[in-house]
Amino acid sequence: MFGDEREETLREVAALGNTRAVQHFAKSGVNLNSQNKMNGWTALHWASHRGQEDVVRVLLQNGADPNIKTNKGQTALDLATKSSIQSMFGDITEKGAGPEPELSITPTYIKEPDLEKSWLHPDEFSESKVDNVLRKHAAEQDPSPQSPPVKQQKLDKEEEKEILVYLKSRSDETILGSVFLKNESIESSMDAVRQELDGLPEDFSLARNNGKVTIPINTKQMDKRLLDIFRGDDDVLIIVPK
Repeated sequence: MFGDEREETLREVAALGNTRAVQHFAKSGVNLNSQNKMNGWTALHWASHRGQEDVVRVLLQNGADPNIKTNKGQTALDLATKSSIQSMFGDITEKGAGPEPELSITPTYIKEPDLEKSWLHPDEFSESKVDNVLRKHAAEQDPSPQSPPVKQQKLDKEEEKEILVYLKSRSDETILGSVFLKNESIESSMDAVRQELDGLPEDFSLARNNGKVTIPINTKQMDKRLLDIFRGDDDVLIIVPK
């Protein structure tokens, strides 16, 4: 995927809420502000309209321009469907032509989303499609192929997880960033966090927030594998200064 194709894929994964893929494209130098030729929508417009909070946050952190307007004169703020997303823009953007009550043309990837693009890393898109073809061909040759259990396939895909990192508490004002961590010990994972994120205090303890409560991670749990602790989609890491 190169040029316009990568930019179109960026808009697609942003609409579907694939934060991991959006971050990959952002780090790969894809133009985050590229606009669809038909309607002028950017990835930020799509994420905002579809209520994809984490995607909006990643795009803004990586320099997406919130002041770009669609062909109808709408900013991402105009298209935001959640108050939590509207608050992310603050004073950094101006209101445009107003919200979009209903899209006149709904892209195919919204009506019939490619489930692979909803959660896979971009490098896995083509490989995954090839694997699907091979599995289909094998099934035609052998009506009872031995495939890995679905549960095991899911575990394989979860060998790496994106973790959002916050300082003191979970809020938009305290987020430090996000880190892709391998399924290794919590203690080892913290080395990656220290290398990738700025603003960490010299001495701190850790906690996990599951979207409802903040739960301290004690020293006896530091040798546990990451996914023993961070299993839910809403789990984030809280840095607690001592």
